[in-house]
Amino acid sequence: YRVYEDLDLELPPGLIGVYGANGSGKSSLMESIRFCLWGKARTEKDEIRTSGVNADCVAEVEFEHEGHLYVVRRTISGVNSHVKAQAHADGMQVAEGVRDTARYVRSILGMDDAAFRASVFAEQKQIASFSGQTPAERRKLVLQLLGITPVDTAKDQARKDGRMAMEQFTRARDLLPDVEKAKAEVADADAAAKATAEAEAAAAKQLTEAEQAHTGARKVHDDLVVTRNEYDRIVAEGKATKAEHERAAKRVAELEAELKALAGAAETLTKLEPEAAGLAGAELRLAAVQAVDRARAAIEQLPAVEEPPRPDDETFELARAEAEQAARAVAEVEGRMKAAADELARARDLAHRADDLSDEADCPLCGQALGAAFEQVQHHRAEELARSEAAAKELIARQKTLSKAASAAAKAAEQQTKAFKRAQELWVAHEKVIERRTAAERALQEALAAVDPAPQPDEGTTLAAEVERRRKAQTQCEVLRDRLSRRDAVETELRTERERVGDLNGTLQTLREKVAALAFKPADLESAAKKLVTAESSLEAARKHAQAAGNEAVKNRTIAEQSAKRLADSVEQHAKIADLAEDARHLTRLGELLNVFRNNLVATVGPRLSAQAADLFAELTDHDYDLLEVDPESYEIQIHDAGRVYGMDRFSGSETDLANLALRVAISEHVRFQSGGTVGLLVLDEVFGPLDTDRKERMLLALERLKARFRQVLVVTHDAEIKEQLPSAIEVVKLPGRRANARLIGI
Repeated sequence: YRVYEDLDLELPPGLIGVYGANGSGKSSLMESIRFCLWGKARTEKDEIRTSGVNADCVAEVEFEHEGHLYVVRRTISGVNSHVKAQAHADGMQVAEGVRDTARYVRSILGMDDAAFRASVFAEQKQIASFSGQTPAERRKLVLQLLGITPVDTAKDQARKDGRMAMEQFTRARDLLPDVEKAKAEVADADAAAKATAEAEAAAAKQLTEAEQAHTGARKVHDDLVVTRNEYDRIVAEGKATKAEHERAAKRVAELEAELKALAGAAETLTKLEPEAAGLAGAELRLAAVQAVDRARAAIEQLPAVEEPPRPDDETFELARAEAEQAARAVAEVEGRMKAAADELARARDLAHRADDLSDEADCPLCGQALGAAFEQVQHHRAEELARSEAAAKELIARQKTLSKAASAAAKAAEQQTKAFKRAQELWVAHEKVIERRTAAERALQEALAAVDPAPQPDEGTTLAAEVERRRKAQTQCEVLRDRLSRRDAVETELRTERERVGDLNGTLQTLREKVAALAFKPADLESAAKKLVTAESSLEAARKHAQAAGNEAVKNRTIAEQSAKRLADSVEQHAKIADLAEDARHLTRLGELLNVFRNNLVATVGPRLSAQAADLFAELTDHDYDLLEVDPESYEIQIHDAGRVYGMDRFSGSETDLANLALRVAISEHVRFQSGGTVGLLVLDEVFGPLDTDRKERMLLALERLKARFRQVLVVTHDAEIKEQLPSAIEVVKLPGRRANARLIGI
């Protein structure tokens, strides 16, 4: 709550000082009482809650009143700073919500927020202003504290409303219409409306006659259109029937021609059937004769048979064996040559090693010293090398000789192989020719056996011509039989088409009779169409005339209605003008009565306020003066001393402070008395001001005596010296981060 983050403070009874540096939060602490009870504050809600939108601001005041303990709590929470309020009495919740809580607090204390503020709180510089302001300012302040200002506002508003009502009455009276003139206008408008209504009725009658004529012309035209459509339909049907009749007659002629052609086909079939009957026998004889001819031709196409020499197997095998033996001899010599070459290489190696020996060398075989024997070793190795070289040369010469012999043997074997294969091929071909001739001769014998009697020369050609002739006859017979198979269908279709031709002749005759019965003439339809156009034009003209007459009638009726309404309004305004005059009189009277009430109230309050202030001033000054008097008009304070009346400028600062305090306390008591409340709390905010020590002491003494009238008197001051002279004090201390704390100090 404002600068207080967490505070729980109990106020003891009696005189209590609330002190702290300027801006520390003393006034905020006192204001929290009014905020809890009434929800009123001097700033917006977002300045009351300083914890941010994520935390709640909770303020609670607990007080005892007429034997009951009350707790009133207000909470500001949420992003929109929603205010919630609750009231509890003796531990039980008795009110919920802002309005219900304020209503309940008012019922307990007997005063609203304005009365509570005027009765309990004496704000900064308010007391000193009683003697320091002009009479007008002082009067305004006192009337405001006493709650008389709303009466002044109501009085001024009543007078203002009275003047406005009188001005409205005057304007209405000046603007009142002439009733007689309005009546004359109504009569003229009614006459015009009646005349246009009669014209509208005549136009409506003409429209009805035009509609009837149009309906008759439309009926005649539509009937002829129906007849024309029927005529066109019958003609179209006749044309279609005639075309169908022509197609049917054409089909009858086609069918009759087809029946005639079928009769000729039957005669032709009778002639061709014997010729076609011998086709199977002729085809069999032709096939047998053609088989004999093919067999003879096959024998004639075979070449003459000459037996070739038979293949010589022994000569072929002997040549192949000689070639293989020569190849083996060459291979053997080549093997020996390889061994000789290896031996020659070994001998050469040993010879080279022997050349390196001396008499000091060791024997390569036994390892003993050779001495003079190394020459023998060298000679022996040289002989071995010579023998190896001679053997190698001999084998090379033998290999060349054997290679030539082997090559000749291989060529001879190859020639023998080719000759042997050629002889085999010729012999196989000879055997195949013999087999084909044998088969052809056997086929000829079989073909001749199948022909009885034996075929004559060129009989195949004759039979082929006969078979071709008989085949053509058979084909013609099949075609004729296929055509003759339709004879029954053609005869049936012919009967159907002839019946259809007869039916179509009847239909055509019926359609001709219908056309004659319609007796339709295109000229009649053209005449009816012209009459219909004329009727439509007349109808359109009648409609326009009727619409114009109707519009004129509506216009005149509207004028008549408006004239009647203006007449009624005029009569009503004449009746209301009296009400306006009565309202103006009542409002003026109300302003006068409120003024009298206000003057009486002020006259009553002044003496009572003066008496209360005088009693309190006498108590505060130990009756040092005769009387304190408050002027009922200007609320100026005057003091009677030694039988004379003095203004406040004659007295010292102490007497002025006490007189001002007496008047302010008297105002609080009067407001409390007038509201019917019994609140025992008085808050004096910075009442001391710049006082010297003597004035402070006298003021403290005076405040101490107020305990008899108020259970708790809170004195707010920033003067630290005051706390030492008060029985109880509340110290308000500023903290970092715009925070403050308060604690009760017992003196």
